[in-house]
Amino acid sequence: MHAALRLFLCRLVASLALGAMAGPGWAAPPLIIVNSSSDGAYAEASAALRSQLQRTMPWVEIEEQGWEELAAQRLEGSRMIVTIGTQAARVVAGLSPRQPVLHTLLPSSAYSRLPNMPKSGATVSAILLDQPAERQIALIRLALPDWKRIALLTGSDSEALNLRLGELARERQLEVREANVTADRDLYPALQRVLAEPAVLIASPDAQVFNSFTVQNVLLTAYRHRSPVVGFSSAYVRAGALLGLYSTPEQIGQQAAETVQKVLSGETLPPPRPPRQFEVAVNTNVARSLGIQLDSAERLGNELARREGRP
Repeated sequence: MHAALRLFLCRLVASLALGAMAGPGWAAPPLIIVNSSSDGAYAEASAALRSQLQRTMPWVEIEEQGWEELAAQRLEGSRMIVTIGTQAARVVAGLSPRQPVLHTLLPSSAYSRLPNMPKSGATVSAILLDQPAERQIALIRLALPDWKRIALLTGSDSEALNLRLGELARERQLEVREANVTADRDLYPALQRVLAEPAVLIASPDAQVFNSFTVQNVLLTAYRHRSPVVGFSSAYVRAGALLGLYSTPEQIGQQAAETVQKVLSGETLPPPRPPRQFEVAVNTNVARSLGIQLDSAERLGNELARREGRP
């Protein structure tokens, strides 16, 4: 009994000591999470964010709100705001809060169009959904070393990404076939042009080009041209892309928690950045049909991470 009591008191003292080390942490206003939805990927990102913060900063109060009825006064008093998804980011940006804001789970195209963005990025940043061009090209060179041609379809939301992809591909002696898609009617002719010879088609998170209405036509056309597709989600791979490169909501939530911890400890927000962690997916049936030999998704992911300097 005495041993159990001593253990309880030791844990209590340790907890109080951690709170004291945190300075104003115990009395600090809460972290506010503004979510675009309470379901699906948004809920997964929020759960990962909360779980990690509860382990690393258990004294920090966390309040979560939906975007629908959000008002400026609901944000007052908080030390930091995290948004999850594009809708929440738009609403919070429209309110121009003064405290640091970290936007998550949104593409760079949506982030660049947020209203009231400060001239200095010191108070606003983001963990973007887009996989960096360097990582995408590295995956293609790793998984498909015999392929020397890539294909890019560019819409209004993928101009910057595809420009960088093209630059990197050419630096690595890859041929680049490109076409612009400005309307739905442009898609099929553009596909025919860029896949006139087999090429690795890189799908970007540009809803003007790659969306739920076009995905099957894109994948079928690529397959008929004996051209593998690199998708930006696991759903793309299940639908027929050869490879997928993406980050899970849980991974983005964990990275957001690390950023929150640093900001609440006195550091400034880092610049907007892509996800640090990622997943690789492989469709073995498509690989077999196209006669392509591929390493496992796990091996490709581990090697890609190693080349980026991650364990």
